[in-house]
Amino acid sequence: MVGSNNYGHQHPLLLFVNEDQLLNVAKCSRCGEKVSIPCFSCAEDCVGFYLHKVCAEAPLELNHPFHPDHPLLLMQDAPYSGGYDCKFCGKYGNEFVYHCSCEFDFHVKCALFTFNIAENNLKVLEHVALQDEELEDDSKCFGCRESLAKYTHFSLDCVFNLHEKCLSFYSNNII
Repeated sequence: MVGSNNYGHQHPLLLFVNEDQLLNVAKCSRCGEKVSIPCFSCAEDCVGFYLHKVCAEAPLELNHPFHPDHPLLLMQDAPYSGGYDCKFCGKYGNEFVYHCSCEFDFHVKCALFTFNIAENNLKVLEHVALQDEELEDDSKCFGCRESLAKYTHFSLDCVFNLHEKCLSFYSNNII
């Protein structure tokens, strides 16, 4: 375990780098996804507070290419009493959000994923079509939210899958 700054948390955080340091860890407190190594944990008494390293290092303010008019601010709680709908994936959220006062909201994982696509000119994605029999029938494209139908482009770094048409759209319209 290595000590770290607190990345916006009220207590110091410890960096876990070995899988055996994670006992029954469930979800990242920022993005809601299952925690994996490397990750941070609260050094004090915040039971269940964990952050992926990438989520911990997420900027507090993000000038996002999908919303160039205003910066997005990372907020711990949703700015609305009923939660929010992410402008990218359309799913509901009620905690950690990249928010703009003009009611433009992104989940943390959606903001970072789309920012990285734009910044890296889609180089984070493998540019091959893939037939993946392991995809469940209810798997959805991260771009259009429609069924993947077992054909997808994918990211090696995360679990986001895109149709070829959606990858082409982002290549031509976002960058």
